[in-house]
Amino acid sequence: MSRLVIHIGMPKTGSSSIQDTLFAKGRHVDFRYADLGVANQGGKLRSYFSTDPYEWPGHRAAGRAPDQVKAFNEAVGREVSAIKAQGGQQVISGEDLYHLGEEGLRRLRDEFSRAFDRVEIIGYIRPPASFIASAFVQLVKNHGQSRLDLNKLWPRYRAKLEKFDQIFGREHVTLRPFDHKKLADGDVVQDFFQFLGAPIDPTEIRRVNESLSLEATAALFFFRQEGPCYQPYPGKASDNNRLVNMLAGFGERKLRFADSLVRPILEREAADLEWIESRLGQPLQDAGSTDDDAITCEQDLLDVAKESRQALEVFVREQAHTVEPTPQQIANWMEKLRVTVTGRASNGVTPAPCSESSFFTREQVQRLTGQKMGPAAALRELAVAFERNGHREQACLCAEAASALRPDVAGLRALSARLCGGPEG
Repeated sequence: MSRLVIHIGMPKTGSSSIQDTLFAKGRHVDFRYADLGVANQGGKLRSYFSTDPYEWPGHRAAGRAPDQVKAFNEAVGREVSAIKAQGGQQVISGEDLYHLGEEGLRRLRDEFSRAFDRVEIIGYIRPPASFIASAFVQLVKNHGQSRLDLNKLWPRYRAKLEKFDQIFGREHVTLRPFDHKKLADGDVVQDFFQFLGAPIDPTEIRRVNESLSLEATAALFFFRQEGPCYQPYPGKASDNNRLVNMLAGFGERKLRFADSLVRPILEREAADLEWIESRLGQPLQDAGSTDDDAITCEQDLLDVAKESRQALEVFVREQAHTVEPTPQQIANWMEKLRVTVTGRASNGVTPAPCSESSFFTREQVQRLTGQKMGPAAALRELAVAFERNGHREQACLCAEAASALRPDVAGLRALSARLCGGPEG
């Protein structure tokens, strides 16, 4: 019997370690990791199966034009066809599938159900307070988060997970609590391979630590607020990943949000927490921290960044010694020195975020100026531009306004839900 196991995350539950282990092995016992050319397969599949390919943030980050997105999806389509033709027992893994809309999930189900006798879903569910802290770090790392607003970081358990039960059938959807006391051998990778029925030798597991220390998160958060902001370009995500990966070696303390900050959110979302606990058949509650160094407000983070300045200076100097500099890098270092001394950029003004000219993409400018556009459509373009430039709260407000003007348009409702409903990965 052919079998396809689809691992959907949720985000911040050790997915990268599962994916890197699968990708490195290629095949384990009777299972093959579906060949999509990448360890984290969610972005490719979300782009391919979504009703709106631009829903996947990876395209916006890379600044891909519509024809490039079309070519990207055509290539993914060929890979999907090869996976179906191969059949047997295969695994797919990607947290972006957790964010795929209902219509996209139906397309995915229908596509693979034709090729496999059995399609199963598995996801690991993180308690809310620890998820909020991890999600905040993820947004600072990869999405330019520059404000401390925890209200939109709730994991939205029912909205994200109930659709899998409805589309694939609850009997084909396995949800497990991300609790080391309840995982096989206390390890999510071992637990996943045991779910497959193919345990793995611990020495074959590839560990990926995606967390940042409190000091590194605070410094990066400060950078998101005060540093330059670059418009999308090919390789932007890779450049950001190199910066984040280097910061993984800085600092020692763990980011914890104070219970006084988290508790009101837990109380407000009690019904959603009750739903996921009922779905799991066990409690999933946790709480914020009562430690003295727990973060209570945005200023606390900024204070940590300032207190860590000397340590960061030493860390940066050490990292610079590991790089063989190019002439351009030397010039860039001189510019950084100039800004450090003067507090001003080379144009003589205080360094600021993105320039006005880069706020809209070229394609958006063409849409906004090339045709008569209604207010709802204009608000949609504004929402997308705000999101692309890292202003998630403003993006949410514009999306909500557009949806209120045209509640009959499903795409606007989906955009509002995506932008206003919490983090993605």
